[in-house]
Amino acid sequence: MSHNITERDIQAASTQAWHGLTTIVDTVTRENSMPFDVVESPIYYKVQKPHDTIPDFYQDVMIESPEFKQLIANDDFLPIGEPYGSSYHPSTVETFWSVIAKGMEEIPFEIASAGTVDNRCKLFASLKVTDGFKIGDREFNDFITVIDSYDKSTSFQARYTNICVVCANTFAASMQTGQTIGKAKHTLNLDVNIERLVVAMKNFMGTSKVYQEVLSQADRTVCSPDEARAWLTGIEGRNTENLSNGLKQKGARMMELFTGGRGNVGRTRLDAFSALTEFHSHESSNRKSNGSQYYSSEWGTSAQVKTLAITALEKDWTRHVRHGEKLLTEEMLTV
Repeated sequence: MSHNITERDIQAASTQAWHGLTTIVDTVTRENSMPFDVVESPIYYKVQKPHDTIPDFYQDVMIESPEFKQLIANDDFLPIGEPYGSSYHPSTVETFWSVIAKGMEEIPFEIASAGTVDNRCKLFASLKVTDGFKIGDREFNDFITVIDSYDKSTSFQARYTNICVVCANTFAASMQTGQTIGKAKHTLNLDVNIERLVVAMKNFMGTSKVYQEVLSQADRTVCSPDEARAWLTGIEGRNTENLSNGLKQKGARMMELFTGGRGNVGRTRLDAFSALTEFHSHESSNRKSNGSQYYSSEWGTSAQVKTLAITALEKDWTRHVRHGEKLLTEEMLTV
């Protein structure tokens, strides 16, 4: 169950997600996506103590732990997450939604998806902040994803990404891709950290504009087929010094997408970037199990490659081209 949406979890949105478990609503709200809050509860443990009046007789006594607490939900009174010590300071569902309201106060947005996974241990809300932008025939989306957890797996944070979280896999993907806007660690200074997170969210729009400019610049930069092949090979073969058959096959397929993929004409760096992302979104998995390509694209290795590619467009283009040329040249010399 890779989506990790349990009986206690809800993923609310206006459209059905790939897992078929979406609660369809007209407008996503706290009430229809997270209809509970967490309450801190003491933990008791049992010890045996001598009876006050009966000699040589021991009785069971429940003693409150001086250090550990447990979160429980205020609707079903069941635990959420594991017990935690005094150094961990969990947030609340109310605070989660307060951060969204304060951080997006002056920014128009729509909640595309919100809810919990992993038996309410992880909270998420994907905020569609614009209608995206278009470069040539390609459309790009803007999401601010707000994330928190009660299992110590992540801090309270906001990320800028093009992934809408709908399950555990996309939750993980949003953690691995995109750019961090701000974080609030679950420490003694949680309240202060949350205020900083709110400020960071208010200042986030520059990230979207920078991302758009990187792609626009790539669309304006001419790239020959040889340069595109070297860049794609360099990205795919970044951790190797040899051109394997698998790497050659990937490169050949991505070159087909460079010239004939969706919106591509085989002329610019954006065509090369789109060829790579299209391949890793739709074709990188050779497994036949249901959803395996989706998992790879939005959670696994392909998600990491797509994140690397946007950085390589702006800063590391030449380095990857040179590595790709080296791999391709050595392959020709050994033939």
